[in-house]
Amino acid sequence: MLLTISQSDFRRLERYLPKGLAGDTANPLDRAAGQLTRMVLAQSLHPGQKIPMDEIAALIGASRTPVREALRLLETEGLVVSLPNRGFVVRRLDPAETRNLYEARACVEGFLARASFRWRDEDFLADLRKLHKIYAQVLGGESDRRRLGMLVDKAFHLRIAEQAGNPHLTALLGNAFDRLILTRPIEGFPVNRMRLAVEEHARILEAFESGTAKSAAAAVLANIERGGTAVASHLASISEFNMEET
Repeated sequence: MLLTISQSDFRRLERYLPKGLAGDTANPLDRAAGQLTRMVLAQSLHPGQKIPMDEIAALIGASRTPVREALRLLETEGLVVSLPNRGFVVRRLDPAETRNLYEARACVEGFLARASFRWRDEDFLADLRKLHKIYAQVLGGESDRRRLGMLVDKAFHLRIAEQAGNPHLTALLGNAFDRLILTRPIEGFPVNRMRLAVEEHARILEAFESGTAKSAAAAVLANIERGGTAVASHLASISEFNMEET
């Protein structure tokens, strides 16, 4: 899926990608984590499904041991769940956990947006403009590129976080994004939300370019609030449908 963007755009996103996804690595744990991420992004593996450990081991040219160790690490990050004597499944977000993640994002990003505004410079603004352009291009295409759009969304928000200069908060935010990207079901999610998200990013960019710290934070928080409401509502509707089916 990442091959659907240019090499220069990929390099701009590279440092924001989930563990093991960017570039070649000799570390089998990172390779295993990267292969799992690719399978989710390519939608050959979905949240809630059992992880094919043997397939991943064969694809990265390793034994099951590093794959299992990688999955144990990913479990501590909230990305997979172990089943007693039955391996692992990709974690599947529910509406309550989704709301919690978006609330955490609002707390962290509201603070970071104000701090980033104070430290903004032309390099920072240029990065935001380029990331917004990539985001608009990705979400202006086919709907099956939504997970790629989530990666660009993460890069845009983490670039704002980086400018504040607090690596601990940036790392917390990165984990929240990875959980939303990799453990959230997207089947049936309203496609119209993609266009609205692009418009909200444009307002964030405009606020950082010519607004105030208050307006920049407000634009970021509005994007989080609207996105979180849409995602939680979608997951709630899926849950209700599954209950009716059973």
